Parts: sequence; C-alpha cells; structure tokens
Amino acid sequence: MKRSPLPQLPFAGASFGTKIVMIFLFAAMVQLAVGWISLFRPSVLSLDWDEGEYWMLSSQILAGVPMELGRRTVAYPLFLAGLRSISDNLWFVQSAIAVAAATAPPLLAILVMKLMRSETAAVLAGLALAIWPAQVFYGTSLYSETIALPVFLVFLILLPMDCEGPQQRASWPWWVVAGLALGITAHVRPMYELFLGVLPFVLWLDSRGLRATMVRFALLLAGFALVVAPWSIYVSREIGSPTLLTANGGETFAGGLNPQLIKQGERSRVLLKRVTWDGPGKWLPRYDTGFLTKAEQALPYGQQDRLLQARTVAWIRDNPGDAAYLTLRKLSYMWGIYPFAGNGWPQAAFGNMPIIALSLLFFVALWTAPKIRHRGARLYLLPLFVTGVALISWGSWRFRLPADAGMIGVVASWLAAKTHANANSPLPKVLRCSIS
Repeated sequence: MKRSPLPQLPFAGASFGTKIVMIFLFAAMVQLAVGWISLFRPSVLSLDWDEGEYWMLSSQILAGVPMELGRRTVAYPLFLAGLRSISDNLWFVQSAIAVAAATAPPLLAILVMKLMRSETAAVLAGLALAIWPAQVFYGTSLYSETIALPVFLVFLILLPMDCEGPQQRASWPWWVVAGLALGITAHVRPMYELFLGVLPFVLWLDSRGLRATMVRFALLLAGFALVVAPWSIYVSREIGSPTLLTANGGETFAGGLNPQLIKQGERSRVLLKRVTWDGPGKWLPRYDTGFLTKAEQALPYGQQDRLLQARTVAWIRDNPGDAAYLTLRKLSYMWGIYPFAGNGWPQAAFGNMPIIALSLLFFVALWTAPKIRHRGARLYLLPLFVTGVALISWGSWRFRLPADAGMIGVVASWLAAKTHANANSPLPKVLRCSIS
C-alpha cells in the first residue's frame, strides 16, 4: 500500500537557501505580529523580574558603571546595550530582539537538513518552531533565551559528525571552532555549561568509538575554554574564589530546593500580560529561601552563594522526602503536567497541551525510526539536557526551549520519513560534509 505524501509545503519548488530565507521571514512576521498585538511590554516597569534586571545591567553598561560580578555574564547585557545605543525606545528594542529570536527556526531547519538529509523534514521543523507557542512567547520577551537558542543551534550545526567514510571526516580545527561556539552560548546563558555533561553521549552516539569520542571532546573543551577561561579567571580574581563564568550556582540551587516553597504552597499572580503562579516547582530569590540570616544578606555575593550551596545540600540531606517532592514538582512543571488548568485556559491550550502532545509524538518517533536514533543524537538528547537544568534550578519553560526545538526536529524527521516524498531529495553539497 502506497504511503500518502504530505501536503505540498510552501515554496516547494525553491532552492533550499531560498526556503531558509522564507522560514526566517515567516518567523519574524509571526514574532512581530504577536508581539505588537499582544505581548510587547508598554514600559520598562511592566517587564518581568529577569527582564528588568537585564535592562538595568544594560543601563549600567551604557552609563559606564561597572556591572556586579559573579551573578550574571556580560554577553546578553552587552547585546541589549548595543541595541539601546541605536535607539533606547523599548518598542524598537523588543522588535529587534524578536527578529533576532526569529533566526532560531531557519537554524533548526539547517540542522535537521545536516542530520537527516531531508528538505521536507527541515522545512517542517523550521515552520513548526516558527509557530511553536513557547518560542513565540519567549521570543517576544527580553529574556536571554531569545538569542541563546539561536547561538546554541549554530553550535549544533557546527558540531561535526561522521559522514560516509573516514576521508570525509572533519579536521581537528572544526572541533575547536564548535567548542568556541558552545563557549559563546554559555556566555549568553550559563545553563549551557551543563551541556558539557551530555556532549560525550552525543559524540559517542555519532561515532560509536570511545577513542574518537575522547579526542573530539578534548578538542571541544579546548575551544570552550578559549572563550570561557578569560572571563572566568577575571571574575575569580575579583570575587576571590574559583568561578566558572558565574558564581550563582548556590543561589540557583537554593532557589528551587528550599522549605519556603513547600510552606507557601501554590498561589497565582496576575501580571500585566499573563497569569503566573508561585509554589513548589518554581523558584525563590536568595533572600526568600530561609537559608540566609538578615546579617548574611549583607555579605558579598560570592560568600552568600557559598552559604546557599552548603545549606541547600544540608537541607536535602536532612529532608530527602521534601527534596524529592520539589524535584518531582519541578519536572512536572517543565513538561506541562502541572499545573494544568490552574492558570486559565490560554496556558493549558497554548502551553501544557502542545508540549504533552509533542512529547508523545517524540517518543513514538524515537521508538520507530532507526535513522533518527542513528543520526539525531544532538536532537533527541536535548530533553535530557534540560531535565538536568531543572534538577539543579527549576522547571521554567524557557529553560526547555532547546529541548522543544530538538523534539520538533525529531518529529518533523519522522513525519517526513513516513512518506516517499524525500527519497530522491539531494543534500546540498555545502551541507554534505564541508562542516561535518
């Protein structure tokens, strides 16, 4: 029985490069339309907490005031300050960042093409990410995720992979260049440091060789260190303790695992553009965790962070049941299981239900498609990466964005493989092995 082809995709007769441009224009149109109609903030006072902090840091940079070291990296505030140096109008800055975020869908399309050699899969993935609710919502914000995801996708594209034979394998400088890209990503959003824990599995699944994995990982680490080490050394000297990019590990850890989250329970908050909530599964600022006394809150940030880390570990050791409960809540929140209807139908319809449906399709695709399991490790291991982020932080959907992109890539590849439409679709030579 013949398989039914997928409906004709937009601009099907165009070259792959043209399709990439069209995906970008479509994504930018969606981001700007939704932003201007609904999601852009009317004033700086209406920004969420992290957005407001990034705006404040960019203001300090523009004013020549030294930024507090240890808590944030400088890359995203610098990017924001660069936009504001062109125009300090909030609507302009939001629009420019939305357009920057719109580069993620075409980059995902390029990545899927590199891995699966299917134009249909690539275009499906790019179009799906362009209208994916979480991508549109956070792409119209001032969170650092707006540019962190595109930069991370560039890293995944640059990350070499074995092709048809040893003669087509990438030379060692490509691995160092890919490591540089990961280091830049970590400067934008330090959570991407944790991808180093998943990267060896990606390399092993790509190469199936332990020695190749070790050599390649060492080269990637060298490139990563070239970008990360100078800032880390500078910050370490300034705050007086060894620091990798930022010193906020203790604050991050304590914010999602503390007794106050259990005591306060779940409660809703109405913001200007949405309804949100606080409670188990979310995060508290360091002053509200209960781990610091009033006097300790006046200590330098690095000292506070070390105290928070030590006291969080002690609390987990003494209260393993409560810690397990909060961990389950964090993961349930990240993957759309909880809260389901407590924040109204828009969040359930555009947040919870889409990620649950995508997760189910993702597992079906991974189970039934050997080609995806063989070639798509850098896509299907992204949920593992963001789950690790949630374990040490909290279950924010913005932390989940790289996993959303990876799962969309897997599902799009699976849907394309269900037809014969791509059997004779050649991979453009520039993508074949020139960077892989």
